[in-house]
Formats: sequence, C-alpha cells, structure tokens
Amino acid sequence: MRSILFLSLVLAGTCAAREPMQRPEPSARLAYADLALDTPAGRDVLRARVETAVRAFCRAHGDTVTPQLIRNETGYCLDTLRQSMADAMPEPVRRAYYRR
Repeated sequence: MRSILFLSLVLAGTCAAREPMQRPEPSARLAYADLALDTPAGRDVLRARVETAVRAFCRAHGDTVTPQLIRNETGYCLDTLRQSMADAMPEPVRRAYYRR
C-alpha cells in the first residue's frame, strides 16, 4: 500500500513540476514596404497580398481560430482576419488598402 501511495505522489509531483507546452499563437504576416501605394497598381498588389495572406492563414489555422458554434460559416475566419489586418495597418496604408 505504501508503494502505491509513494508512486502516486511521485507521479503527481512530476505532473505539477512540468510546465505546460506553450504553442506560439498563429499570426499572419504582410509586407508592403516595397509597394508604391500612391498608384492603383500598388494598391491592387496590396489587396492581393492581404487576400493571399488571409487565405493561407485560414487554410492552416481556420479550425483553431473559429469558434466551434459557427465553424460552418466559411467566411468567418476570412472576414475577421481581413478586418484585423486592416486595423493593424498604419493609417496611410489602411487608406490605400480601401482606396480603389
């Protein structure tokens, strides 16, 4: 009986001492420094890069970032990430992103 109690205490101590694995939070990256945002072609490339980054991120992480109750709404991840990327842009870049 003593050995079982000792073994369970050792296992409990081992579990308590171990740090939980921390997975890095997924993120999407966007490069726009090389674009001429004052031209229509530069703004088109910016929108294309945002769309490419959003689709790649949602393809890889859509199941983990979309709440379970609305996983059947395919546009949730795309729309949410597109909006958060636009919100994170500096004001001049955001204006260029929305300008046609």
